[in-house]
Amino acid sequence: RCDMPMRGTAMAIVVVVACLVALGLSSDFLVDWLWFSAIGYAGVFWTIFDAKAALFFAAFAASAVLLWLNGTLAARFARRRGVPFRWAGGQTLPELFKLAPPRLPWRFLIPAVVVVVAILVGAGETGNWDTLLRFIHQVPYGERDPLYGNDIGFYLFSLPAYVALKNWMLLVMFLSAAVAFVVYLAEGDIALDRRPWRISPAAVAHGSVLLGVFFAVKALSYGLDRFLLLYSDNEVVVGAGYTDVHVELPVLWGLVALASAAAVACWANARLRTYTLPAAALGLVFGSSFVFALIFPALFQRVYVKPNELQLETPYIQRNIALTR
Repeated sequence: RCDMPMRGTAMAIVVVVACLVALGLSSDFLVDWLWFSAIGYAGVFWTIFDAKAALFFAAFAASAVLLWLNGTLAARFARRRGVPFRWAGGQTLPELFKLAPPRLPWRFLIPAVVVVVAILVGAGETGNWDTLLRFIHQVPYGERDPLYGNDIGFYLFSLPAYVALKNWMLLVMFLSAAVAFVVYLAEGDIALDRRPWRISPAAVAHGSVLLGVFFAVKALSYGLDRFLLLYSDNEVVVGAGYTDVHVELPVLWGLVALASAAAVACWANARLRTYTLPAAALGLVFGSSFVFALIFPALFQRVYVKPNELQLETPYIQRNIALTR
């Protein structure tokens, strides 16, 4: 009796979002198809369309699986004996949907929310269709960068794809944490509407695992930032300069190691279930990033490099001129 309204609401949400997305995509599809066909480039249109479709379904499927997994695990591990969080007006989440009993039926919202969010994520990722095609059809450039020795084709074809993948991973991890947080909050495992705040051991363990994955992705992000140094502009030369090579590059390697250690510590905390270890990992990684990746390089550039700028930057200016030619 209680499941029917919930399922109906969930289905209505999915249908409305799907219709809105389909309407936007169909209008863009029709206009682009007519224009490309009119100028004799229908093949280009279908190439772009196929790339967008592949990206949408891949991002949708992967995002839906990860979001559903985290929402389902949170619903399963919730202790179900806490006091549910009361929203504005003093109502619990189940009461907002006028459901009884107040524990089980509202969870049918999880698949609906997962599908809606995954559709939006998939639609957002279609903008990377050109990045996907460049990655698939990449060819060697025939010239190597002087810092890492990579073929320049890596920066044109591979690096943008790795950065896009990293950004998607961070987005999905944030959304997964949000879904799990709402489930634990609704079940009373996270109590924020009264003091002192309380978090159940299950919620701490789940959050620690997600935080560990986040730090693992951050380690990957710091690793990619090493190559992005070649895009820097210090007002003297475009590309890696003296400070980038002698300060920022070692700092990024240190942050890779630090973020990796923080990921391992957070995964270990899934068994220990303390608040101290994740908090210390967050403070250490982001504090170190702020001090050593932002403040220290700026001070080093101003205090040490600026007084001897021509002498120190000459090799990097020569690289810039040579590669520009």
